[in-house]
Amino acid sequence: MQSRTWTATRYFVLSGALAATITVGVIVSFVMSHRTSVVMTTELADAEFATLRARFVDEQPLLDMSRRQAAGVGARPAVATPLTSFHTVIFDTRSSHRLVRIDVPYWFARRFAGSDGQFTWLGQLTFLDDTEFDPEAIRLSLDEVERRGPGLIADYRHASGGQFISWVE
Repeated sequence: MQSRTWTATRYFVLSGALAATITVGVIVSFVMSHRTSVVMTTELADAEFATLRARFVDEQPLLDMSRRQAAGVGARPAVATPLTSFHTVIFDTRSSHRLVRIDVPYWFARRFAGSDGQFTWLGQLTFLDDTEFDPEAIRLSLDEVERRGPGLIADYRHASGGQFISWVE
């Protein structure tokens, strides 16, 4: 009887280890397919951000970084467009200059908002990376993002040259 218990215990432990390994593999695969980070010069990063800003030339960011909260939120368009993806590009100037791109499904953003649906620091918008923008305090709710609909969320620049831009589609 003891050998059956030992066999069942081993089976349970091996099944748990296999499930944990699969879970870790899925998480790593998700992160690797939604995030890139490359070393980049300031000049190339500036060019990249100029191209991104050109997409939003006539649009004010939802997040007013001078007040650290959402600017006046306009009403949603007559035909509501469901939000499908969240994009963030960061030029991190700490130690090595690197450009970080994060593109995730919109539902993933909900995982990083607080239990009240609020983002309280800019680092929550970077999701999968640690950058110089992480400690920047903000107040932004997913309700505000959804009311506004697709468009520019934040466009922010440090005096040191670090840059951050985020938008939803």
